[in-house]
This record gives sequence, structure tokens and C-alpha cells, in this order.
Amino acid sequence: MDSFLRTLQVDWLSAVSLLAGPLVVVLAWFAIDRLLIKLHKKSKFVERIFTTGAYEETKKALIAQRVKTFRGLFIQCVRTLNAVFFLFMFLGRFNIDLKPLLAGVGVVGLGISLAAQNILRDFINGLLILIEDQFNVGDWVSIGSFSGTVERFTMRATSLRTTDGRLVVIPNGTISQIANSTKKFSTALVEVGVDYSTDIRKAMAVLDRCANEVSETFRRDVLGPPAVQGIVSFGASDLQLRVLIKTVPGAQWGIERALRVAIKEQFEKEGISIPFPQLVVHRGEPD
Repeated sequence: MDSFLRTLQVDWLSAVSLLAGPLVVVLAWFAIDRLLIKLHKKSKFVERIFTTGAYEETKKALIAQRVKTFRGLFIQCVRTLNAVFFLFMFLGRFNIDLKPLLAGVGVVGLGISLAAQNILRDFINGLLILIEDQFNVGDWVSIGSFSGTVERFTMRATSLRTTDGRLVVIPNGTISQIANSTKKFSTALVEVGVDYSTDIRKAMAVLDRCANEVSETFRRDVLGPPAVQGIVSFGASDLQLRVLIKTVPGAQWGIERALRVAIKEQFEKEGISIPFPQLVVHRGEPD
């Protein structure tokens, strides 16, 4: 009976010893994950310290997006390292020699890298995107024929959420050109056509008044005085006038919509017509 109890005690200690390592790894993972979440929340305090002036809110948003991007990537790396650490610890408990396994992993990894060059290219391009700060999670970008908000970024792929709700996953290795509409600052651009017989000076004065009124309404999102550039092109039936307003990232679309409404209402009050294509049909005289 005593021999059985000693055997049971030894087996119990062996089981505890076997589970101790993985348990420590899991606890370490949860501790690191909680720490990252706390640091992400504390980033707002850091932003308040290092951001001042007109760009304060913009810098806060940019820093928060950058922190969110790095946090997601860091969590992925930590999870991968924890999984590898757990695997080797588990194998070590069974007295498996890890040196031949490591050598085999190196050879297999080399073979996989040669066979999966596209995946390797995805990781390299993802690293360049991260280092060069080309975009972050939350930015509105155009990649190829797709435009949307960056919802998720990993070293292998970028996920965009389009306006109609589609989730587009783009491998980083296929990204050759990126148009970021929410980087540092944006520009609200509105072009409107007027008739050739319109008093251009009067039309430009109305545009300037509308732009200033909208800028005052959205003063927290406007970074500078509006600019009425005047005539930018001669169309077939109209003169194109352009207005520019420098805004914080992402605010340009709302300001553009408000500015178009203001221009339409003021043009109607001032009797300034906005031409539109018309088709004139001449009916021949019957024989």
C-alpha cells in the first residue's frame, strides 16, 4: 500500500511538473495581454502631454491609430513565441532531443521559404509598410481598385472595410501603390460649374462667403483659411470654379457635403445658375 502511494505521489508530482511549464506560459500570456491593453488605454494620457496647439486632436488620433496597429502586431508575435515556447517545453518533458528537431526545422523552413516566396514577399512588404508608416488601422486608403477603412493589419495581409460593408483582404506583397486620404491632414475640395455669362467676381465672392461660413461651423476640424482658386477649367458649357479647405484627417467629406449645400442655396439666392447638359432636338418639316 505504501509502495502504491509513493508511486501515486511520484506520478502526481510528474503531472504537476509537466503542466507547470505550460501553465506559466499561459499566465505570462494573459499578463502581457492585460499589460498591452492598459498601455493602450494609458496612451491617451501620453497624447495629452505631447500634443498641443491646432493639431492636438489630430495628433491624438494619429498616435492612437499607431498604437493600435503596433498592439495588434505585437500580440500576434507574442502569441507565436508563446506557442513555440510551449511546444518545445512540452517536447522536452518527454526527453525528446531538440537539437535534431531544430536542425530539421531549419531545413524545412528553408524549403518552405523557397516554395512559398509569395508569403515571404507579403511579410517583407508588410514590414516595409510598418517601418515607413504608410498607413495605420483606422486610415482610409485606396489600394488598387479598392477603397476603404483599414480594419486589420498583419505582416501578411491588409483588411479593408469598404463603404458598402464588404471586407477586402489584400496580401501585402501585391500592394504597389497606396493612396492614404487620412494622413496628417486632408483637403476638402469642391468644384462647381457656372454659366459663361456669369459675373465671375460675384460668383467667387459667393463661394468665399460660403466657404468661410462652413469653416466657422466646422472650426474644430478646419486647419486653415479656405482658398477660392477661381477658374480651373473651361468646359463645353460651363466654367469650373474650385474651393479648397484644409481639414483634419477624415473630416473632408463632411465639410465637402456641407459646402455643396451652402453653395447651392447661395447661388439660388444670388441668381447664379449652375448649367447642366441639355439636348436640343430639331424636328424636320414633313415632306
